[in-house]
Amino acid sequence: MPEAWKLWDRIWADDRVSFLAGPEDLEKEFRKRSQLSSRSPKVRADAYILAFASAADLKLVTFDQALKSRSGNVIVL
Repeated sequence: MPEAWKLWDRIWADDRVSFLAGPEDLEKEFRKRSQLSSRSPKVRADAYILAFASAADLKLVTFDQALKSRSGNVIVL
């Protein structure tokens, strides 16, 4: 974890990196997509990523084949 925090600090010190607020409907989309019976943190994280992309009207580009079956806005490389 200490190495991860060092990397985080380096990233935020870079002038090319900035914080952007989440899309307006993020919470609504996240609630809708996270109504799953699984307790897996990965499933919740996937639901958040998919909700963010949907609320921001973005395409999600990933290597994760499983995400393709959960949203039409996913491009699998």
